[in-house]
Amino acid sequence: MLFFNRRKRYFFEYENDIHAHVLPGLDDGVKTMDEAVMIVKRMEQVGLRRLTCTPHVAYPAMINTPKDVESMLFVLKSRLREEGVRVEVDSGAEYRMGEFMLELLERGEIMASNRGEVLVEHSFVGPSNYVDDILFGLQGRGFCPVLAHPERYPFYAKDIVRYCERFKEKGGKVQVNILSFAGFYGKEAMMGARKLCDAALADYYAGDIHSLQQEMLMEKYIGGAW
Repeated sequence: MLFFNRRKRYFFEYENDIHAHVLPGLDDGVKTMDEAVMIVKRMEQVGLRRLTCTPHVAYPAMINTPKDVESMLFVLKSRLREEGVRVEVDSGAEYRMGEFMLELLERGEIMASNRGEVLVEHSFVGPSNYVDDILFGLQGRGFCPVLAHPERYPFYAKDIVRYCERFKEKGGKVQVNILSFAGFYGKEAMMGARKLCDAALADYYAGDIHSLQQEMLMEKYIGGAW
């Protein structure tokens, strides 16, 4: 995915999406395989070439295992081949940073994308106390941590640029949601996304798609400007 800013207007070309909840029934995302296939088809039509499925892993509500994810990914890829969809699809997960993730690290049960990246997030209630331990653990195992949608965390709002600078100084990457620029998550998230773009701190811009309706909304901003 290419992204550039010209005169404070934002432009997208959509090729690589590292954050999507399109494996049916694993979390709060897509519920049926038919919907998942339709979403990826539409993504391909607006330029997508590579997609990483990242179901939530968070204790106790969403404890998806590698077997759960691999099984659903196999079905999705089979359906996409049948439909003639040529998007390259792999999987990882979106991990809530906390004690449970540390346990998974110790057991060697972390799911990473084909690029060796692991998507991590805070609770929206407050920042994790385990960030340094998790970054150290991931990097020690050869993984690169990617912070999901920092613009959406209210506790980052006042100094989001510095928070993300610190995360990147520790070896991590930053992913911003495309729909944040459209105000989908509110004004605060929109302003945070713009600040991160203007500071050239975002490594990835992704859909974080949970439904067909959300994907259709995102289409309005792919290849356009606002």
